[in-house]
Amino acid sequence: MIKGTLAFVVVLLLALLGAAARRWLGHHRRNLPGLQSFATVLIGAALGGAGLRLFPDDLLVVLRPVVLLGLAWIGLLIGLQFDLRVLRGLEAWQRRSGFLIPLATGALTGLASMVTGVDPHVALLLAALATVASPRLIDHLSRSRPPADRAAMRLLLMVSSLSSAPAVVLFGVGSTTFMWSGEGFAPLASLTIGTGVAVVLGYATILLLHGESEEIHVLALLVGVMALTAGAAALTGTEPMLMAAVSGAVIANRSRFPHRILRAAHAIETPMLTAILLLLGAWWRLSVPSLAATLLLVVARGAVVLAGGRVLEWVAARHRVVIGVRLPGTGLLPQGPLALAFLVSSIQMGHGTASLAGGVFAALILNHLAGSIWTRRVLFGTRTATQGEP
Repeated sequence: MIKGTLAFVVVLLLALLGAAARRWLGHHRRNLPGLQSFATVLIGAALGGAGLRLFPDDLLVVLRPVVLLGLAWIGLLIGLQFDLRVLRGLEAWQRRSGFLIPLATGALTGLASMVTGVDPHVALLLAALATVASPRLIDHLSRSRPPADRAAMRLLLMVSSLSSAPAVVLFGVGSTTFMWSGEGFAPLASLTIGTGVAVVLGYATILLLHGESEEIHVLALLVGVMALTAGAAALTGTEPMLMAAVSGAVIANRSRFPHRILRAAHAIETPMLTAILLLLGAWWRLSVPSLAATLLLVVARGAVVLAGGRVLEWVAARHRVVIGVRLPGTGLLPQGPLALAFLVSSIQMGHGTASLAGGVFAALILNHLAGSIWTRRVLFGTRTATQGEP
């Protein structure tokens, strides 16, 4: 069994190899958006507790700094893409739809979880998981073929892209307030102090990067700041993705050249995400998946998402934007790697079990497959006769 520092080295090498494999697949147009994240988790499971057992049972504890840094990096990327200048370019009804539809999906799924008797901590996780939708598949397909309905494609891209921010806020605030607290801090104090520190770190990053144009220097500074953010999150009890997202939002909206910082942050996005997903898989143990988690995320969330698509269709029609495809909410079913990051964060805080992880994993795969079939056959299938423009 590989332990301690050697386990860290092995995970690092696997993350770098995984990043290289993803780049190779993308270069040869063989990548499968969404499914690569699931494959990474399964590789980690094959090497870890569900397979060869190469890693210790307490791997997430041994490599907790890596997990916190990875979660902080994911939060940073979410925050850096929350640009108010871009949001102002959208119409008011588009902004409302983009934020309220995901939030309503998460809130109603969480409420359904509470009604069925699910533990409040798990209900919060399921609500956050239900909120997030992934734009990766639609974005990937739009690069290679024309959509059947351009208006529907743009609206679905908008809603799924905007869903990440409310999902991180919902999970981060809920986790900080109800799940854990820092050393000597009450939950509300943890949230207040953590948010304040995140704002300070965001402005400090802007000052340190002033006049810096070399991508490697920007990247090195970002790694250092995120390591500091992860440590501050552990100390104050603030959920690390939320804290990093606040810093990222400050950087995106207050710096002069946020695109340079975002480009540098994307440079190691894949290795960070790969490491997190490998650790999730290595931690996983074979057990009966939670049927409740699967049903809530597939059936309950699916029903709300379809209803949300109908609302989006109705609101768009009121503003003279015609959606010509049926059941547009189906395009919001895929959830992507951010959902798995929420699961890792919950496990890190001691509120996840192998059964829950199995149920969530099964639900994410089912949602991805259902959304993928609709997206490929309907949204990017035969062109419809009527198309609007948002």
